[in-house]
Amino acid sequence: MNEAFVDVRGAKLFLRRDGAGEPLLFLHGVQGLPGWTEALGKLAERFTVIAPDHPGFGHSDAPDGIDDVGDLAFFYLDVLGALANGKVHVVGHSLGGWIAMAMAIRSTAQILSLTLVDAAGISVNGAKRGDMFIGSAAETGKLLFAGEEAATRWAALWQASDEMKEMYDKNRAAAAKYTWQPRLYDPKLARWLHRIDVPTHIVWGEGDFLVPPAHGEELRRLIPGASLTRIAGVGHLCDIEAPAEFANAIVPFIAGLKP
Repeated sequence: MNEAFVDVRGAKLFLRRDGAGEPLLFLHGVQGLPGWTEALGKLAERFTVIAPDHPGFGHSDAPDGIDDVGDLAFFYLDVLGALANGKVHVVGHSLGGWIAMAMAIRSTAQILSLTLVDAAGISVNGAKRGDMFIGSAAETGKLLFAGEEAATRWAALWQASDEMKEMYDKNRAAAAKYTWQPRLYDPKLARWLHRIDVPTHIVWGEGDFLVPPAHGEELRRLIPGASLTRIAGVGHLCDIEAPAEFANAIVPFIAGLKP
């Protein structure tokens, strides 16, 4: 696995890259990436996986002028060619799914397909979203995971060193900047999802209490031709809680697309 910084309009973007095959851009969620995860490794068995830290997250700079998800979408559209030298499959989890949709409604010229995993970005009447910014660490864990053991391991990982603690706080600040008001969605996004014109697959953890599964059903309705896979027994961070099931819900969809 290779790690490097790339310069994007004067800002340093940190990215990880590994694997072989068609390029796949993985856009992480509101918690950020603690490193190269098992789920990314499983995707890299089939694809060349490119996994950046979003601007303001992890090791990446927090450049001026990137204030919301729309800005992040334009930012990633600017760098797609530089990252992959051509078209890519985009897999977006949580906040990353929101960014992926915001990219696709603007342009799919360099996007081969979209996979949206427990994606934020829309609101569904009667389906109350959780709030990861209010409550104890234990309460947040219940929003993100279906199982207590996975939640405990994840919390311990982010507290394992001073560097990880600092990164955790940085990620929370960046997540709040992009998703605070309104919480985890854009009131205008849903009206433009009909513009997505690439194959789209939606993956959802049935135990997701942060962005409940009804949001996945609504995305399937709003995005032309979209398909949906639900994963039983996992929560919002399904890539961390069940990396094998996560990969199994994604790889066949992308691999089965016609060249």
